[in-house]
Amino acid sequence: MRFSDDLSPYTNELPDFLAEALIQVKQYFKVNDLKVLSFDIANIAVPVTYQVSLPSRGAVNDIDIRSEEPVLIKFSLVDYPNRVPVIMSDRKDFPKNELPHLYASYIGDPAKLCLVRNSPNEWFASRQLKDLLLVGEQWFYKAGTGQLIEDGGEWDPTRLEYYRGYHIYKYEVLQDIVKNDQRFLPDIGMAILMSCTTKEGMKDQRNLTYKSLSGIPYLIIDKAKKDLESLQEQLKTHKSESDPLFSILVWDVDNGVDEQHFSDLPTNFGELKTYLKEKGVNIVQILKVYDGKGLHLKKGIPIVHAVRRPLKMIGYGGDYEFFNFVLHSPKGIKNLSNDALVIKQSHIEPFGQELAHKLSGEIRMSKTIYIGAGSLGSKMIVHDARTGKLHIAAVDADEMLQHNLVRHALFPNSIGQNKALAIVEEIKAFYPLDSTKNFIAYDKDVIHVLDAEMTEYNWLVDTSASTQVQNHLVLRRLPQKMNISRCEIVDGGALGLLYIEGENRNPRLDDLVGLTYFMATEDSDLAQWRTNDAKTEQTTLDVGLGCSSTTTVMADDIISNHSSIFSRVLADESDRERIKENGLIYLNLINDRNGFTETSSDAFVIKPFTVIPCYAKSGWEVRFKDGATDLLLEQCNSYKPVETGGILIGTANYKTKVIHVFDVVTQTKTSRGTEVSFTRSSDGLPEIVNQIKKETGEVVGYVGEWHSHPMNLEGLSSTDLNTIKDLNKLNSLVPIPTCSLVVTKTKVLPFIFE
Repeated sequence: MRFSDDLSPYTNELPDFLAEALIQVKQYFKVNDLKVLSFDIANIAVPVTYQVSLPSRGAVNDIDIRSEEPVLIKFSLVDYPNRVPVIMSDRKDFPKNELPHLYASYIGDPAKLCLVRNSPNEWFASRQLKDLLLVGEQWFYKAGTGQLIEDGGEWDPTRLEYYRGYHIYKYEVLQDIVKNDQRFLPDIGMAILMSCTTKEGMKDQRNLTYKSLSGIPYLIIDKAKKDLESLQEQLKTHKSESDPLFSILVWDVDNGVDEQHFSDLPTNFGELKTYLKEKGVNIVQILKVYDGKGLHLKKGIPIVHAVRRPLKMIGYGGDYEFFNFVLHSPKGIKNLSNDALVIKQSHIEPFGQELAHKLSGEIRMSKTIYIGAGSLGSKMIVHDARTGKLHIAAVDADEMLQHNLVRHALFPNSIGQNKALAIVEEIKAFYPLDSTKNFIAYDKDVIHVLDAEMTEYNWLVDTSASTQVQNHLVLRRLPQKMNISRCEIVDGGALGLLYIEGENRNPRLDDLVGLTYFMATEDSDLAQWRTNDAKTEQTTLDVGLGCSSTTTVMADDIISNHSSIFSRVLADESDRERIKENGLIYLNLINDRNGFTETSSDAFVIKPFTVIPCYAKSGWEVRFKDGATDLLLEQCNSYKPVETGGILIGTANYKTKVIHVFDVVTQTKTSRGTEVSFTRSSDGLPEIVNQIKKETGEVVGYVGEWHSHPMNLEGLSSTDLNTIKDLNKLNSLVPIPTCSLVVTKTKVLPFIFE
């Protein structure tokens, strides 16, 4: 008997695209005529026959594959060629329960061939109809020769179609329950799972998605019910769209191996009873227990059936296949009729660390504390969390406000909450089955985070864009093992800056930030930023009556671009593979100079600074860019026995009591030195300093004097002290401290006075 015998001829005119397709079918099967049948209101079907090349003794394993296999090719009247045609067996006696690579169908429906693993529509988009027909022919050949399974001796899961919703659970959790025979009651092969509905499909009660986290032993079922009732009340208060409930996991207590492929799955309660009875499961008895223990809370009862297979499942570590159903019982279990609806559901693995590692293609093992959970920090935190990184802390004292929605990783449900607490709760929700105890929020300023709390982390990333925070981190004694980084977005989003300190905090954050300013004297992109920054005025945003906030106008996608690049660089350098003991300045550039948005990047590995404390014991220190002290010593020795000198270019910070020296201006032409004195002229120096100030946005400039003592006097002469008194008066107007460097043949000696 054939399915085509029950179909009527299609009598309407075919669309041109289908008429052309049928010509191709005729050509492939070498037939002059085709019957065009009406499959249903939206589809036609044409019956054809494949010629199958079988072994001389017939199909292997005595499977009923014949040398001539009649099929129906189903075409959509509306969606072809965007929807792939379906190839189905035209035989009502086709052995579909003995073969893999068939879609599970309704009982009595034709066996539908599964021809490609991924989306068949996507596959067909780049193929011709003859390619599909060839794959169908190969399917029957492989079925007859025992080659349908090509996955290294593993069992291919049943392919589902027409399923509604999903049941989310971790395969290993359910496998352990069944494999270890963890029964809810001693004489029944069943377990009770703590589950909940998810937000997906809530409007359609027949299309819910369920999530099951763990099994519940009989001994604690009463406690679980009380906890669930309490949770239900909390969810009502919070107007949650999810509901907790209990699911049922069933299996054959004899633990027999089932080699049959399930192509016919039940659609109502009567069919479910028959299906499970054949598998050694008495669902009527199980439902009585379920109802008698007060576990029937919802109209839908999720039922998961575990079947032991002869081989390991493809993609999983066990040999159990799980089939997921939902039995609808709107009038209660006692009033269930045989025609009560049963729907199939598809299994989805919950998002977890293992899946995150697999999908992201990386494993981030560093333990990171983020200072700042604002727009930039929140996105970087989420980038980290999505890779499966489970050791993240966020520090922020601010609340999420309405205007933050324009570029924050959080959504309106977090309005009014502390940013650190809210973002940590969000990333915890990614991992329902993994321990999230190391996702920690500190709803306070970083100055109030204890030293003992800091020791938990080997990376600190400052995304606060705060000078106050930068100064605090510079002065704070942080754990020796900790790597320190800072990220910021400047120049209206055109430039992203990432700094990583060197080992032993040298170069330090303030070294790197100041050096970046100075690099504007040689880098055009940095020079553009410093020029724009000198002219920029902060935008004041009115966030409420009497409330305002200074902010920068910037699109969300700009911040997302920088955050993703920063996250990528930090991940790549988590073990300092490239920078080693050095520091890093990384530039991420976005511009539209040629009319289209362009991105580029540049990286500068920065060697440690030379750090020398003040010899006048003022508490100040001088931090020299690599090479600066070498130049000073070289100048001293090349001019000896006479003295030489010049000025220092850099920055001075009263908060940290540090002078940074990025450049040394050597002796001008009209300066004069003797064996006991040096007189520096100002010839050309104002022009040099003013140009540097202009190029760096008025940040880098004159910070002090230097002169040599080639006779190795390691101190200030009386003449030097008198000069310093005069300089103090001038420098106090800037204000900067007065710095005088004495350079001997082997030493650089800073003397700093306020």
